[in-house]
Amino acid sequence: MSFLKQLLSPFVEFEDDKKREQLKDNQIPVATSTPAQATVQPISPPIDINAHHPLIEPPGGAANAANQVPTYSPSGTLSQPLPEHIEYFENLLNEANLKNPTFQGTDYKEFVDSKFDIDAIQDEAIKYRTAFNVLKSTGLTKDKLISTGQEYLNIVGRDMNAFQGAHAMKYQKEVRQKEQLIQKKAEELHALMQKINALKTEINQLTQDMNLTKDNLNTLKASYLLAGENKQKEIQTELQKIMQYF
Repeated sequence: MSFLKQLLSPFVEFEDDKKREQLKDNQIPVATSTPAQATVQPISPPIDINAHHPLIEPPGGAANAANQVPTYSPSGTLSQPLPEHIEYFENLLNEANLKNPTFQGTDYKEFVDSKFDIDAIQDEAIKYRTAFNVLKSTGLTKDKLISTGQEYLNIVGRDMNAFQGAHAMKYQKEVRQKEQLIQKKAEELHALMQKINALKTEINQLTQDMNLTKDNLNTLKASYLLAGENKQKEIQTELQKIMQYF
């Protein structure tokens, strides 16, 4: 049970839909001043290529993510994160909330979680102010709400930087090396294709030369044999005449 539900449970039965509607009609008085907006910027330090991250390194999320089906928009871009990564950030903040001394007591996370207990309030501004005013009794202040929210933001930012560093290192190792190998093989293939084309040219030329030589030799042989046969006939004719006339 959240802080907000614990505080309101003496007055509101959250499991009763009718009581939820009554909460909407009998809201806790809230301050009329509009809180100043906090300027929050995620931390983006340079990516450390030596960084490590549990979703990248064995047994990391690369293998797990491969087993999940991503959802793409019609334009071909990823339309929503994989369930594993949504769960990862939820667990990351939950662990920080439990173990980090910065988040002792009621802070940004309890505030955000508590808003789900008053979903019956449709007006967002009233919902935020109601949750904040109730949690003030637990020690929550505007400064603490903003500062802890900023620190959660920083935790996500630092984790993203570590992920990108580990991802870059893994990409360099497993993708760039294959790209370089593919490039090398492509160059070898190009050299082989040039060699093949040169060999084809040589074969064509040799074939032409061979055919010409073969034709010449066959003509030489045929001519020789024909001349020999003719000479044999000539001699046989002469011998017949000699025998006839003598």
